Amino acid sequence: MKEFVFFTLNDFTKEGGGTIRILGILNELAKKEVAITLISNIQDRSKVDSRVKHIPINFPISREDKRKIQFLLGVTNYQTVNRKYKPLLSRLSEIFSTLSPESKFIFCEYLDNSVGYWLKKNKVIPSYINDIHGVAGFEFDFQAKQAKNLKTKLGFMLRKFIAERLDRKVFDEASGIIYASKAMYSYYDRKYRSFHTKKNYHLPYLLNDANVSASDEKLVAEIRKNLDLNENDFIFLFAGAFKETGGVPDLIKAFAKVKKRFSSAKLIVIGDGPSYAECEKIVKDEKIGDRCFLVGRKPYHELSSYQEVADVIVCPDRQNNYSELIVHVKYLDALASGKLVINGSFKSVQEINQDKELSLLFKPSDINSLAEQMSLAITNREELERKFEGVNRYVLEILTYKNNINVLLN
Repeated sequence: MKEFVFFTLNDFTKEGGGTIRILGILNELAKKEVAITLISNIQDRSKVDSRVKHIPINFPISREDKRKIQFLLGVTNYQTVNRKYKPLLSRLSEIFSTLSPESKFIFCEYLDNSVGYWLKKNKVIPSYINDIHGVAGFEFDFQAKQAKNLKTKLGFMLRKFIAERLDRKVFDEASGIIYASKAMYSYYDRKYRSFHTKKNYHLPYLLNDANVSASDEKLVAEIRKNLDLNENDFIFLFAGAFKETGGVPDLIKAFAKVKKRFSSAKLIVIGDGPSYAECEKIVKDEKIGDRCFLVGRKPYHELSSYQEVADVIVCPDRQNNYSELIVHVKYLDALASGKLVINGSFKSVQEINQDKELSLLFKPSDINSLAEQMSLAITNREELERKFEGVNRYVLEILTYKNNINVLLN
């Protein structure tokens, strides 16, 4: 069997959907006694199975350089990047020269995909497989539509054009693609004519068994005390990034509506990001600071303890093309908790949530629809808990990398 070689510039210091996916795939393949090498900047080696061989990149790359590499690959050619980043190319060439050209080279995240293209054009590697973690064009398109002035709008439209041009180059040269949903496959197959000619693998975003942990009783007690929660409160919870498409402001506005009907309702909001200041303003303007708690970013291992104090976990993402293609890890985390869950009715979600058998769904970007489902959760709590009983067991038995990893081996 061929050796798998995974490449990522990620240092794994921030836990999120991308790092959970990489570690989930790596560690489950290792359990199959498959030969695996990880090339990365990972800081904490204990996160990776001991059977995985690790080659450190040992070449610091700034956020600005990462953007420049993608920009240059999108608008010019790989020789331009060679001239500007010759030391990086030399280091990567040195690393890959020690590996068999017969290996399966998998490039993990969005920037990594571009590096795979760059290395192949320089004949450092014979082929590469992309795991699609992000669609930059979608993000720029969303930001362009939200822009307040023409200059900003045109800037995002230009960035979208460059991102899609880079995608075409990267996908055309790839030998294979790992895609996360049927909706994603359909999108790329329509957009890039070479997509269906590749060796493609359907591997959804799933849970990593190692990240599913029991709650900490001491921490649960501290959370209840610090936020003044009591047994009569009905607690909604959100945990995730405060990004443009994340819908956290929509959630807080919806909660303000729910609070007017139900005095027992409270909301805990975990995370940070670009829309944090906007959320603070909404809390202040709606005068709900005594019921809505913005607690900032928390370590991933504390998530289960916050879930324990919640009655309902809400994933409020706004309508966006990316969510139509990928099930977010926060949704799977929420389902695994055993609590009631509310999520947007995206195509990717409906692929695994047929007939609404896993969670409640609302119309994305519709604050009234979200508020209605939140209110429904309060008024029909016992009935809904009976309906969704056993969802967490299903998720932990079926929707994990452990139970889906064979797609890469077949």
